[in-house]
Amino acid sequence: MGFGRLALSTVLLAACAAPSAAADDGAEGAEAAQTTTVHAPADPEATAETKTVLANLHSFDPASTNSFDHRVLVGQQETDTSNRTTNGLEPVDSDFERTAHAPAGLVSYEISTAFKGALGNFDVAAFRAGRGALRERILAQHAKGVLVSLVWHMKCPKASTSDRDLYSPEDCPRDYTLASLLQGGAHFAEWRAMLDELAELLWSLKDANGNLVPVQIRPFHEFGGNWFWWGRSNAADTYAQAWREMVDYLRNGRGLHNVLWVFCPGSTSDDSGVWRYYPGDRYVDVVAIDRYDFGDGRFARGYEADLRTATSFARAHDKVAAVAEVGRNQTEHAIDPSWFSRTMLAPLERYKVAYVALWRNAPWEKFVPEPNDGAATTDFEHMTADEHVLLGGKHDLYSPLHR
Repeated sequence: MGFGRLALSTVLLAACAAPSAAADDGAEGAEAAQTTTVHAPADPEATAETKTVLANLHSFDPASTNSFDHRVLVGQQETDTSNRTTNGLEPVDSDFERTAHAPAGLVSYEISTAFKGALGNFDVAAFRAGRGALRERILAQHAKGVLVSLVWHMKCPKASTSDRDLYSPEDCPRDYTLASLLQGGAHFAEWRAMLDELAELLWSLKDANGNLVPVQIRPFHEFGGNWFWWGRSNAADTYAQAWREMVDYLRNGRGLHNVLWVFCPGSTSDDSGVWRYYPGDRYVDVVAIDRYDFGDGRFARGYEADLRTATSFARAHDKVAAVAEVGRNQTEHAIDPSWFSRTMLAPLERYKVAYVALWRNAPWEKFVPEPNDGAATTDFEHMTADEHVLLGGKHDLYSPLHR
């Protein structure tokens, strides 16, 4: 059955993955197949919990001989902290959950949301003041079995907290470069201080048994474009070096082994040169794409091409493939009545992709329908009810899905 076909019953994901957690899926998929391939994490000292999450993500495969594995996680950016009314770190009613009738299977949070009052990227005190709220959201998702990913939009300095956040090379000081983050660079000390604060957050993520909760981190994302100061204005070798120094510091300098690292060029098909920025297999666990539909008719072809190139690269390097950001802003472009089920989800039937995450709903943008949005709502309900879609509510992705 294709990913786009409406199932008779919703297949969900989260809360308790006992050995019989998949019993409702029928005899063939009641117990997922014995895992025979061990996919090594980039970090040789990764925690057991982190290895479990990685193994679960690797297991999702439409070509698997076991129908249990014919799944894809569907998630959203800030699904429980941002809606059409508000945006922040306080829990709010989720538009995703109200429309899908189940929570997202993966949620992404913005690291800089923890220090919204900061006047620039290196405001350690602001991050320290806000990280407690971010910690609570991550632990709340972990308790539900929902995976968490973190993305970091590194803002330019600004004069006032009321000023608009900017990120592009032309809007930042000239010394806002990845070279400035390297040892001896103009912002090396400030960057290390921010990484120390991030390390404190990661160290604080402990479950009831005292084990560190695994998270994904997607830094320096969409570097294939020129809209971020960490993007294509930086040399490929500098990008790779900054990535490796960051990972080495958190892994070896701060002893953190509960992170899966997500390498996300943005688009992977528009320019094959993005692979020159790859920091190496020892520093990456997930290869992801970001692709948006701007209503100009080019999305479907670009999305398909990105899926093809990213999954091919991921397979060659034994990495998980994912769609870290996707969507069509419904405040700017009318949405096709079958966009979610046919345009976004159906192509994934042909590729080994672990998860796809829609961008957020906020007062200024809308990527998930609300309950009364007519045909868009109906299609979203159909997409999230597809038998191959995993949402929050049934299995725990921090426990083995394969025995």
